Amino acid sequence: MQFLKGQSGNPKGRPRGAQNKFSVEQRDFLRDFLFENKAELMQQMKKLKGMEYVKAYAMLMHYVVPKPAVIDMKEVPQLSAFIAMTPEERKAVIDEIQEDQKNEKQ
Repeated sequence: MQFLKGQSGNPKGRPRGAQNKFSVEQRDFLRDFLFENKAELMQQMKKLKGMEYVKAYAMLMHYVVPKPAVIDMKEVPQLSAFIAMTPEERKAVIDEIQEDQKNEKQ
């Protein structure tokens, strides 16, 4: 059975954008753990050199910086038409897409 866009087999399911309870608990646990062990973590990080430091830093950043949103490229004009636009027209298209993304998040 195929569903229409925006419909599912469980209309009372988790709302779009709602976070998984396990993920929230896991994030909260990790945040508390890192906060409680901040001094020791800083000492251990200072011992790391070169790529080991970079790898550890990058792994921790996954928990701080949100993942970029996926953009539906179907809404962007054809590349040749976009290239043919004036810089002002291109900026207007980009601004419109950014505004649509802000509205989707709310």
